[in-house]
Amino acid sequence: MMWWAIFLGPVVGGLSYGADVQLGVERFVELYRDSLRGRRLAIVTHAAARLPDGRLSVELLREHFRIVAIWAPEHGFWAALPAGTPVPDDSIAGIPVLSLYGPRRYPTEELFQGVDAVVVELQDIGIRPYTYVSTLVAVMAACAERGVPVYVLDRPNPLGGTVVEGAVVDTGWRSFVGMLPIPYRHGCTLGELALMANEEGWLPSLRQDGRRCSLTVVPLRGWRRTMVWEETGLPWFPPSPNIPTPTAARAAIITGIFGEMGLWNIGVGGPTPFQLLGAPQLPAESLVEQLRDTLRQLGVRVGATRFVPSSGPHARRECRGIFFVPEPRHDGRLFEAFTLVAAALMRYDPELCQRLSPKAWDMVQKVVGGSAFAQALCHGEGLSQRGQWGVREFRMKRQRYLLYR
Repeated sequence: MMWWAIFLGPVVGGLSYGADVQLGVERFVELYRDSLRGRRLAIVTHAAARLPDGRLSVELLREHFRIVAIWAPEHGFWAALPAGTPVPDDSIAGIPVLSLYGPRRYPTEELFQGVDAVVVELQDIGIRPYTYVSTLVAVMAACAERGVPVYVLDRPNPLGGTVVEGAVVDTGWRSFVGMLPIPYRHGCTLGELALMANEEGWLPSLRQDGRRCSLTVVPLRGWRRTMVWEETGLPWFPPSPNIPTPTAARAAIITGIFGEMGLWNIGVGGPTPFQLLGAPQLPAESLVEQLRDTLRQLGVRVGATRFVPSSGPHARRECRGIFFVPEPRHDGRLFEAFTLVAAALMRYDPELCQRLSPKAWDMVQKVVGGSAFAQALCHGEGLSQRGQWGVREFRMKRQRYLLYR
């Protein structure tokens, strides 16, 4: 057992509210409400971080600790701002809310004034481009530079923790949508990623000198790697506007990269974000016929549909589309499903990548993790093999950082 992994006996105080899974934030209160009493804490959090009874985690933390600031990631504290929108500074119940997504993505010296420790309590969705992972490691790096301890309060990976797929980021393509050298679907909790980033020397700005963050991860109790969100007994609160359900989180693996291309509408802004892929001339019925049986084996049901999006590509035009229903299975191969859909689209339209704007092409390369994979995507060849680049090595490396069976 490693020194940074905290495993506890029976919990005192009855903070679990009857949930099947006990959250890191609940255990943090039991462990540290005495030793950290009076210490000035900054909390990296948002409104998706809730207790089993639906209360905001920050409400419980405020009852027991001295909270001097909230640091807000992308989408803002209320997780309501669209992707890419700068988050303004704000305040909630007299607590200043300071943005970590906008001109300031890396905590500056001024944020640390009057702060004794930083607590990270974020609900992630389990895929690399979702920027909460990048915010986590940026905070850890800034704290390491200043000798400020970090406590990561672990939460479930809603996709489960068994399947790992999607190429590891090429070193030259690290960005805020891919800061760590991890697969697209990494199968880790934020706590596990924090441990790995710290011990492997992946913290930005500290890679050369080998410094580490003073890190404590407070693990979950009762969560198993085979659990998808629906099995945790926890309520789902959207971590961003277009992830209203766990189904949307799963579907984002299949259609999110297509959304970056800007050639199809993927339902973002509508009632079923990420579950659609459509355009006015898309031969949806034919594509569904080709893909239905194979995708079903991977844990994804599909059907042809028609829809009129109110925003995004082809807004206010009738689109022929594919509707995706990724099943709540821990063993579903969702990134592999993406590669099969991509290959089918390339057979239908071999020149589609030539219509991408320079901005879209740059983002596609960042999101998939490198130019080689992006080129394979545009040729529709070798996607299955390219999509597993570095995955085996990552799975071996992550073994020593896994906190759950």
